Amino acid sequence: MRRSHAILGIFILSGAAGLVYEIVWSRQLVLVFGNTTQAVSAILTGFFGGMAIGAAIGGRIADRVRSPLRMYGYLELALVVIVLVTPLTFQLIHEAYRGIYPALESTPFLALARLALAVLALAPATVMMGATFPALVKHVARNAALSDAFGRLYSANTIGAVVGTLVAGLVLVELLGLSGALLVGAACSGIAGLIALQLARGDTEEVVRREAPARPALSGRRPSIALALAIAFLSGLTSLGYQVTWTRLLTSGTGGYTYVFTAVLALFLAGIALGAVLFTRLRPRITSPIRVLAIAQLAVAGLAVLGLLLVIESPRVLDPSNPVVSVRALIVAAVVVVLPVSTILGIAFPTASALLRDELGEAGSESGALLASNTTGAILGSLVIPFVLMPTIGSPAIVIVLAVVNAALGVVLAWLASPRSRWLSAVGAGLIVVIVFLAARPGVITQPNVTLIESLGGRIFASDEDEIASVQAGQKSSTPELWVAGTSMTLLTVDAKLMPILPLIARPDSQRALVVAFGMGTAFRSALIAGLRTDVVELVPSVPRMFGWYYADAAAVLADPDGRLIVADGRNHLELATESFDIIVTDPPPPIESSGASVISSYEYYRAGRDHLTPGGVMMQWVPFGAREAELKEHIRTFAAVFPEVLIVRGAGGYGFYMLGSDDPVELDPEIAAAVLERPGVLDDISSAYDSPATSIPEWLDVIDRQIWFTNDEARAYVGEGLLITDDRPRPEYFLLRRWLGLED
Repeated sequence: MRRSHAILGIFILSGAAGLVYEIVWSRQLVLVFGNTTQAVSAILTGFFGGMAIGAAIGGRIADRVRSPLRMYGYLELALVVIVLVTPLTFQLIHEAYRGIYPALESTPFLALARLALAVLALAPATVMMGATFPALVKHVARNAALSDAFGRLYSANTIGAVVGTLVAGLVLVELLGLSGALLVGAACSGIAGLIALQLARGDTEEVVRREAPARPALSGRRPSIALALAIAFLSGLTSLGYQVTWTRLLTSGTGGYTYVFTAVLALFLAGIALGAVLFTRLRPRITSPIRVLAIAQLAVAGLAVLGLLLVIESPRVLDPSNPVVSVRALIVAAVVVVLPVSTILGIAFPTASALLRDELGEAGSESGALLASNTTGAILGSLVIPFVLMPTIGSPAIVIVLAVVNAALGVVLAWLASPRSRWLSAVGAGLIVVIVFLAARPGVITQPNVTLIESLGGRIFASDEDEIASVQAGQKSSTPELWVAGTSMTLLTVDAKLMPILPLIARPDSQRALVVAFGMGTAFRSALIAGLRTDVVELVPSVPRMFGWYYADAAAVLADPDGRLIVADGRNHLELATESFDIIVTDPPPPIESSGASVISSYEYYRAGRDHLTPGGVMMQWVPFGAREAELKEHIRTFAAVFPEVLIVRGAGGYGFYMLGSDDPVELDPEIAAAVLERPGVLDDISSAYDSPATSIPEWLDVIDRQIWFTNDEARAYVGEGLLITDDRPRPEYFLLRRWLGLED
């Protein structure tokens, strides 16, 4: 018994390490390939693909080795070595990607190149990770039925995944950074491997299965490997589909904090783990696995639709500026929506293992094939859901489609189970009719963001959804707004109109500008009006399509030969660009702590900006208010660590402040400012905002002078010495412990 508990313990460690690796590597490779859905899907495919290959091959090897437990131990120790060299591996992959990017930028071959490089980066580790599961199943199945071994190990590994998600997302990255979190994961793998090797001492190929507890005779159809693999595949596809879709729907309007994504993932995995534990308890009573699977699929379909109608479609008024309130509200909703369905999914997948042939000589290969099939379904889900279904039918309808798939599978399984179970087929068919009827009724299935805005008295101009986010243009008060993922991004404020103008005053001879983040298109439009040849980069494809709702001349602006719209990841585009710019403007999405915002406000990002400036060029970084003073100081300190000359200017609209940096002194000379404002259209443009404080050049000169906050030396004295925001330590996104404990650094 003690040995059995030790085996489960090391696999909990393994599961925790696996999720730490996934969180850290996904973040690190986003910095290489960008944060587009194509890039993220390449990363997920590389991760899951390696796991699937490892499970399939590892299972076959486990059936042939003398000690599968020793094999597991060596896999974990080899994994430690690979994990420790991943920073170097990823750097080499980055340089390779940088080399091929210019030639492939506008071709479909870029996606294939990303996929190939992602596989090269991740496969050495993920293949080994995938092989660990069938190796341990083979070992445990010597003393237990195959489905018992599968269920116990699956539950242990998933419990570890929950722990890894929470510890990495809430503690490790904030305290130790990404590299430190990776070391903790490697330590977990190393401990698991060493314990396994110690336990494996004395293992021989003559070890045979001891007498397992009696199991009830299976009724209905005989075990079918093909059916088990098909169920595992569809389970992986729908599970990943629900996870991705629920994450988008439930986190809408929360501000996109890292912690809300951590909470959804942890709850989803907790449900899977709970279901797997329940399976191990219920396994002695299961006489017809196919009937159980049929009931599970029908229950998933019904609960998923019920959660959509009762919770997700009900407007929730959240405050994106308050992460604690957002996370608390999210958890309440997610417990109702996610936990019941994921628990049943956690029962269903190991139940499929009861359909495998319970033969000791094939325990490794069959369990590996089952896991590989499940993971392959997850890969397909990670591709089809964001690329095909979200842009075409939208997230709420995806839940309906997945529920129909589950219900249809339940109907088929009920029919196959036994003649006595065919009444379940009729129930399933009726459930499908009800789901389709509800989905077809106007107003029943709607976009939650639209419902929320309208419930607050707002008016929707247009709504769209793409592979990145749901986007709405509308108006709740005196000025139009833009919502992305349910969070208001910006208004038609003077602060946005001045973003390219202030750097232009500092460098009036500028000709080329780059704007990172399109938003309402204000900064891009103002730069073109001021006579700058301007590129603008936007991550979310639907955002520029809303431009016409904010400016009547949007079509003409987009057709301007001096302007170019690029839909891509701004950080990635800047790093890989081959040209230089006189002015670089960055307007990160609010809130300042939102997930991914640090990618375009880190030390490395500012260095990339400095490297792509012409001699004496100016980089302008917008910092919205809302964070604590110590955190705002971190932004200034990080910016000043890259640029020897900085100027900090408060926004005239009061929403934040501008950081202007250069290798040469940055000054806003009144005479030069007057000359810039005299350019055709500039004065009218900046004076047209609803919150513009001036309308004439003398008034604007006075406003600009009064808004200067810190000159170079004043800024450095204000922020003092302290920590910087880096790619490895994305401090604005990971702040929970500091705020709870009242720590500044």
